[in-house]
Amino acid sequence: MTNKNAMKLTFKLFLFLLAGGIVFATTGCKNKKKLAQEAAAKEYAAKVEKAKAELQAILDDDGTMPLAEMERRLNDIKAQNLNDPEVNILITKVEDKIAKEKARIKKLEDEKKLEKEKKKEIPQYQYINDYFHQIANAKDVVTANAKIAEALKLYAGKNVPVLIIISQADGITDYDKPTTIDAYLNFVKDQKRYTNDIYNVKFDEYGQITELELIKK
Repeated sequence: MTNKNAMKLTFKLFLFLLAGGIVFATTGCKNKKKLAQEAAAKEYAAKVEKAKAELQAILDDDGTMPLAEMERRLNDIKAQNLNDPEVNILITKVEDKIAKEKARIKKLEDEKKLEKEKKKEIPQYQYINDYFHQIANAKDVVTANAKIAEALKLYAGKNVPVLIIISQADGITDYDKPTTIDAYLNFVKDQKRYTNDIYNVKFDEYGQITELELIKK
């Protein structure tokens, strides 16, 4: 073989090896890219499954999970921006559950606050007034009479005077015709209505009522 032919053969072999190297390198890059894509897809799928499981756990919770924990988990999942249709649906459901729970808690807090305010507004003689209302609204005569018997235990006797203020003007107080507690309680029973309020009460040394002053509402 001449030197010229040998050089040609060597050059062709070089080109062949060079082409093979390029093909191998290209194939290797494609394989690495594919592996990276597959790894990313698996990681994404794992995140989606984990998010769905956590969201479903919030939805299935029977009230043992604190509201703050629900919100923390939800915010962590939303921050991942998974943009998965099923995850998005579950997120909406969890947001709705949290909103309802907040509304329920607020309602309870408002009710407690209102109850406290009502207790502040209750006058010291409300328990006396309650008997009049119970007698007026009794379902039958037997119930009304039983309430009258209970109410009379608060008084020093059946003949304790009941004074009813009908007007107050210029320092002058006008009263309705005087009556007794026994007569007034039975009057409320018969009329089935009580339209007065406690104005003043006098007690004896035993804590029993000796005089009751009412005022028209």
